[in-house]
Amino acid sequence: MTTVAIGILAMACLVAVARGGNFFQDSEMTWGDGRGKVVDGGRGLDLTLDKTSGSGFQSKTEYLFGKIDMQIKLVPGNSAGTVTTFYVSIFSSGTFSVGRGSSVVAISVCM
Repeated sequence: MTTVAIGILAMACLVAVARGGNFFQDSEMTWGDGRGKVVDGGRGLDLTLDKTSGSGFQSKTEYLFGKIDMQIKLVPGNSAGTVTTFYVSIFSSGTFSVGRGSSVVAISVCM
């Protein structure tokens, strides 16, 4: 009986992990006046930058960890001098246990 219960619990955990996020349900556009949009049935998010401004979004829930991949389209030809910026805002108390802790953000840039 215990083996069956453990098996069912393991299956439930696998199903929970296998569920991918959905930007329609899990996030909201915070600014951009229409320059940000959810694509690919909620599996992707396009944030556009034009001559006026950019766009932004935020998650509706808190996460322990996450990963963000980004692709940037440059102008054809010589795009020397192109400057890009990536902003991340972290809202956290920094308290993990017994009043001690800190927030750590690691950003790696690969070209």
